[in-house]
Amino acid sequence: MTIDRFKMGRAKSGKAKSGGAKSGRTKSGDAKFDVSIPGVSGSDGFNVDNFKSDGSKHDSIKSDGSKPDNIKPGEAKSSSSGRTRLLRVENLNFYIDGVHILKDISFEADRGEFIGLIGPNGAGKTTLLKCINGINKGTGCIELGGRDIRTLTGRQIASKAAMLHQDTTVTFPFTVLDIVLTGRYHRLGRFKPETPEDYTVARKCMEYTDTLKLENRIINTLSGGERQRVLFARVLAQETDLILLDEPSASLDIAYEEQLFKYARGLSEDGKAVIAAVHDLKIAVRYCTRLIMMKDGRIIADGSPESVITRENLRLSYDVDAIVYRNRVTGLVDFHVSGERSSRRDIGVHVIGGGGSASGVIRQLFELGCRISAGVFSLGDSDLACADIFGVRAVACRPFSEIDDNSFRENIELVKAADMTILCDMPFGSQNIRNLEAAAYATELVIIEDSDPQSRDFTGGRALEIYNELRKRAVVVDSARLHEVL
Repeated sequence: MTIDRFKMGRAKSGKAKSGGAKSGRTKSGDAKFDVSIPGVSGSDGFNVDNFKSDGSKHDSIKSDGSKPDNIKPGEAKSSSSGRTRLLRVENLNFYIDGVHILKDISFEADRGEFIGLIGPNGAGKTTLLKCINGINKGTGCIELGGRDIRTLTGRQIASKAAMLHQDTTVTFPFTVLDIVLTGRYHRLGRFKPETPEDYTVARKCMEYTDTLKLENRIINTLSGGERQRVLFARVLAQETDLILLDEPSASLDIAYEEQLFKYARGLSEDGKAVIAAVHDLKIAVRYCTRLIMMKDGRIIADGSPESVITRENLRLSYDVDAIVYRNRVTGLVDFHVSGERSSRRDIGVHVIGGGGSASGVIRQLFELGCRISAGVFSLGDSDLACADIFGVRAVACRPFSEIDDNSFRENIELVKAADMTILCDMPFGSQNIRNLEAAAYATELVIIEDSDPQSRDFTGGRALEIYNELRKRAVVVDSARLHEVL
């Protein structure tokens, strides 16, 4: 996208007549803002004041995405979810020089949804957003607010959908305030200057994106991250119900990336629909309410993050072998990409650990392509959870109790069946001392020793005695050198 001087088209006299920097202020000098976006829940719609500085919403704001009271009859149809449909795409196809880029794309977007478009480079995410915004002309049907996009003028499209482009080229040294004000032009008559209300909206959106302090800076002098936040303020100033974001976190550091996605999620919770092409799958899972996964111009999955981020879908779309699991810290679906696995699947390794000592070892063995077994772990142990994630057979026993006879015998059988047994750097007590006894049956024993074993013995010396006997015939390494013996 390019912003040039001709498209700006604002005379200097118009800026002065609109009140300039004094617009929207009371006699006391305090800012008086009333920024609303028509057609969204609240007294007048979306209000920037509904949000805290970190992007989260105040407690009084509704977050159910329900249909706002002030939607005009016939403005848009309701979807099967009961929410107001803001976008319908049906059988969309798009070609560039005879190359089929988008293939039979169909989906809908309702108020209250934050949809993440995910997929590898070249999947068609940006092309799809440009079709929705009217930049690309495809075949099929696209409806904005219940109206066919082919019947809408450029101004009408701009009143219904705003887009933050991945790359925006500014060819003239406009100020930041000038750039944000371009989001208001679809509301102005030809050759008419901005009103005090336009300045008020622009400044409030800049305050919302932490760019108000930059209003007099020249856009070409800003960093990439600052520019991106200014352009996001411009999108907000456009006051549309549908917001399209193309890789919105490009050039942003981690703090502003999180903040921008919080803003986007907040906008959807306040009744807008947000559709974003997202490169980072983990941030998409954290903030998006729905994901659409694309590959080679087609939609291959559409639904909740939990239903879309699966091992099979990641293989189909990204051609990676990933382990998908629920993160115990965040409670969200997560994944681990193992990379290219070794062909050493004929090597069986049994891992003895507990208390988190075996998790890193299991992951390393998995990436080497080894056949893995493990135990004995207590139920609820993080090592047991890790074994489950990687599909490892593990022996488990009741927590806060000694290893029972059946678990002990099963552990010994797995040790005997393995080509190698790894004893992890774990503490020893009366509850797990039988793990040391099982290690004595190993054909080849590797002991990981990152700390003094004496400091890990809570049996009064009994475990240390067994450990020292094992050590006499084992290969002893620290965690950093484990790869040398595998």
